[in-house]
Amino acid sequence: MIESHSPHSALTPSLGTQARRVNRGLQSRAYPRLCAALILGLSGWLLMPTSARSQPASLDPEKIVAQVEAGFVRVEMDLQFDRGEPPAGVMDHDPGSHMRPIHSLADVIEQERPLETTGFLVAPRTVVAMDPGIHPRFIRSIHVRTATGETRAQVQSYGLDTWMMVLRLEEVLPNTTPIRFTTGKAALTASAYRAEGVMYTELLPFSSRYQKPMGGSWQRVAEHQGVALTQEGEAVGMVLSRRLALDASWQGSPLQWATLTDLEYQERLTQLKEHVDATCLRVRLSFRSPSVPTGDPRASMRFSMNENEDENATEMDVTGIVTDDQQVLVLASLKPKTTARLERIAIIQQDGTAVPARFVASLRDFGALIVAPEKPLSSALVLNQAPLVQWTEKLLLRANLQLQGEQRTLDLFHGRIATLHVGPRLEPYPELIDMSDANRTFLFSTDLKLVAFPMSRRASPAVQERGYRPGPDVDLVPAELLSRVLNDLAAQADLANVPVSEENENQLAWLGAELQPLTRELARANGVADQTQDGESGALVTYVHPNSPASDAKIQPGAILLRVTTPRLPAPIEVSLDDEMMQMQSFPWDRLDEVPDQFYDRLPTPWASVGNPLVKALTALGFDTPCTLYFFQNNEIQSHNFRIQPGPAHYESAERLKLETLGLTLRNLTYEVRRYTQTLADDPGVVIARIEQGSRASIAGLKPFEIISHVNDIPVHSVKDIEAQMADGKELKLNVRRMAKGRIVTLRP
Repeated sequence: MIESHSPHSALTPSLGTQARRVNRGLQSRAYPRLCAALILGLSGWLLMPTSARSQPASLDPEKIVAQVEAGFVRVEMDLQFDRGEPPAGVMDHDPGSHMRPIHSLADVIEQERPLETTGFLVAPRTVVAMDPGIHPRFIRSIHVRTATGETRAQVQSYGLDTWMMVLRLEEVLPNTTPIRFTTGKAALTASAYRAEGVMYTELLPFSSRYQKPMGGSWQRVAEHQGVALTQEGEAVGMVLSRRLALDASWQGSPLQWATLTDLEYQERLTQLKEHVDATCLRVRLSFRSPSVPTGDPRASMRFSMNENEDENATEMDVTGIVTDDQQVLVLASLKPKTTARLERIAIIQQDGTAVPARFVASLRDFGALIVAPEKPLSSALVLNQAPLVQWTEKLLLRANLQLQGEQRTLDLFHGRIATLHVGPRLEPYPELIDMSDANRTFLFSTDLKLVAFPMSRRASPAVQERGYRPGPDVDLVPAELLSRVLNDLAAQADLANVPVSEENENQLAWLGAELQPLTRELARANGVADQTQDGESGALVTYVHPNSPASDAKIQPGAILLRVTTPRLPAPIEVSLDDEMMQMQSFPWDRLDEVPDQFYDRLPTPWASVGNPLVKALTALGFDTPCTLYFFQNNEIQSHNFRIQPGPAHYESAERLKLETLGLTLRNLTYEVRRYTQTLADDPGVVIARIEQGSRASIAGLKPFEIISHVNDIPVHSVKDIEAQMADGKELKLNVRRMAKGRIVTLRP
């Protein structure tokens, strides 16, 4: 048995959840949120003052409860693994203690413990209990027990508007009496629960708490699950949901409540499968091959460690939901660098045919794309428009949909929204009993309207990325929120997250200032410790390129960049550079001849990457976005208004030429390479970007990052000049410069 200090069953969902949340504190999104609270019924009873739980001395609990106690039973669900998987969710071993560990339902199975809840006998062979919300495939059997007998049970129906399941018993239990209901003024709540190894019967005051949502009606908030009793002990109704109407409409037998029979339930799931198959489609995204950072092992390591999205992928299969016959929401959280490579989109219909689609927009706040099929699709989802609070605790159909490549798995059962949490911009988001698989959960009403679906929220450009970071949180997003986004797509689109040509794939924003990370000593010496969190943020300007935004702002070397603001973001972008920039060492030019060619690809570029976190954040905001740059110069904080503009070609975006027969890749000289190599703007030259192991170029003695200025005594200013020199296939005489030293190398194509 599951021991619980809760005054309710082990499966009380949301009654008193708020009190428990206050007590536990809001945990991180990785924490299973309300799972333990909802599965084991952490009703907040232990947090109530003793006076609130005490009863007047004149009450006779034995006499009052005597009329219903013979209708209290224990419902035990024996759980099982299915397809090698345990049921999702967690349970608290002891909800009354903050120090006890959290256990998974897999532990419950391994310990051969049933999941237990309180049941209420309302007819000789009918029991009502809290709906556990567990997929039926994980429930091996259900037993109903009393102190003197037991029997098997099957689910007969589910409450549509009330958190209830109705069980049909195989046999009548001995020494039991069904609870008989009347109407009257509720004064007390009676229930039973397990604690300290035994079953307790408890009598508590009926709720005197009232709530009214804005624009709604007053409701009574029930703190406890159980049977509502008059002062004399007559049963007037069941309390299985958290909110009750002020009138007597909730009173009487729960058998009068609206339910979905097991047969109707199976029929709805069959309809749901057909609906999901037709409207939640596989979408194939095809990308150009990515340009791996050349000659920078640190960048390559970041490139390979990114597990949030496969930035190296050339094909990706994701889920798309058809919002109308000419629009599909693709659930893919692509970064701008990945979206830039997007070339083709195909929507795979139910019959396997592929419908080409064009890119429309990336959502600014959510990890999704909008695409338009070339021809209308046959089916579309109907989005729920009602406020999410109206769906709390009601029976919803649940589709757990997952794509792994082209393989798709679909589990259909039901779920209920236990409570709502407040998200960004004060929008309500649903919480289920179990949120562990929220990243693949689609919630539908019983008439197949989409109520909520999984979608990640994009991180703001103000959030600087440092090294590896976990992937974005996937939340259950209300369909009504999606409707508002789609109705205002022009304002919700991210103009910086779009497909671009290969030529512009690596284009970055242009600031024109070379930066050095700030330290505590530099911050204090320059009097900006309070502006930079004692050197944790901020960057020291070491050089300003002519005709750049930094030059226009009259920023001088020695200035300290502090932050950037934009009307698009509520918080400023604090200037902060990667810690690894502090650890950069000088390039080993004097020992380059000692490096074997199998290690050439591991050599870092001699010059610093222009793609520092500030430039990346500005790029993510999008070109032409208005911004204000704040910097410290001449002992005062100054500001400069500018619009983000694309920068000139840099090393990673420079035009390149790959000479297969020589095993040599060349790139045009760019502004940061010319500055590092002290090459003037009109000086000839191209830079060696890559040398293949064992190639002719390697055997001839060429090294990475050397400059080729002349071919056959003719100056070359771009890779196109070299390509022209190779057209006749003659021997090549290369003038090669390594920093200040020059030599001549001969190659035959």
